[in-house]
Amino acid sequence: MSYRQKILKFKLIRSLSSLKITLVCLFLLYLLTLGGMVSQIHEGLYLAQQRYFESFVFLLFGFLPFPGAQAVMWVLLVNLVCVALTRFVYQWRRVGILIIHSGLLLFLVSAYLTLHQARESHLTLSEGQAANVSVAYHDWELAIWEAPLKEDSSLTDREVVSLDTNRFHPNQTIELVEQGFRISVKEFYKNCEAFSEQDSDAPLNASGITHLQSAALQKEPEKNKPGGVFSVTTGDQKTFDILLFGAETRPVTIKAGAKRYHAILRLKRFPLPFVLRLKDFRKEEHPGTTIARSFQSLVEVQPLEGKKFNAKAWREKLIAMNEPLRYKDFTLYQASFSVDESGQESSTLAVVQNAGRLMPYISTLVTVLGLVTHFSMMAVHSRKNTTNRKRHD
Repeated sequence: MSYRQKILKFKLIRSLSSLKITLVCLFLLYLLTLGGMVSQIHEGLYLAQQRYFESFVFLLFGFLPFPGAQAVMWVLLVNLVCVALTRFVYQWRRVGILIIHSGLLLFLVSAYLTLHQARESHLTLSEGQAANVSVAYHDWELAIWEAPLKEDSSLTDREVVSLDTNRFHPNQTIELVEQGFRISVKEFYKNCEAFSEQDSDAPLNASGITHLQSAALQKEPEKNKPGGVFSVTTGDQKTFDILLFGAETRPVTIKAGAKRYHAILRLKRFPLPFVLRLKDFRKEEHPGTTIARSFQSLVEVQPLEGKKFNAKAWREKLIAMNEPLRYKDFTLYQASFSVDESGQESSTLAVVQNAGRLMPYISTLVTVLGLVTHFSMMAVHSRKNTTNRKRHD
């Protein structure tokens, strides 16, 4: 008994290999793509992406359960594997079909890697400014670092402890052994409003905020401002509360023994393996208007070796629409720009880190190779059949 005959004994595998499932999945993906494009007009890009493409199930029209793209693609993956095990004919003349199926499987694998491994952030620079840290769009962190001494106030390189706010929950305690204190989460809101009132028992805050009130989440997550009240216990068992709000620019100072530390809620920071300097920002406007027709950034890139600069490795790169900067797993796109009241121009670059960024290209190449192979072999086979018929005639 062959392996295929053994597999076909399982009714579930036979059912999952049905071509009807393939067609239904492809049709659902079409509907989800169409629905996501329309939905982002009213709900915003982020919420539409979360609902239609990253979910397993969501409520259509608010009450009808509907499969999300992630569930559909998992079903399609299982379906393709079952088809390969039970229905596919492994013959030389069918090698093109095998390559096509391999390309489709690679597409699904690349989608999984992009969903779970890709990280998006942005970097805003003024002309002449350089940086090697990008900022998240809507993910927040609680950052804590040692306050510099007065004579070291210009120091920019510092050790920062960052805590992911997505993992915060009430009564959670976080031990900071090296800093000599611990933090407990008393209240935390993903979006809130801040108020200042006369209150002698208000928690410690750098901006005079006394309390927070929870607010509904915005459709655009960039507009949400998190906040929380945290209890700090130092090594000598002194306990006090601090209040942090996402819209603040000044950190709260924590005294722990002989040292002082700064704490602030901020958008996540991601270190880059290179330093990027904006050398020149260029903008072209439509004639007779102030509307930008095109804009681009001339940047200088300097790779980092550990924490050291490689002074001989500066290179220039022009970043424009459809002309990104690629460096290892990072891709930087021209996203937007701004001009302040003094006329100083700033350029915002979208930063995407994706270890599997080449996978979609490889998948496309494999699929196209399979199509070319399949149709070429069909043409050769058809020509041979035509020649044989003429001989018989």
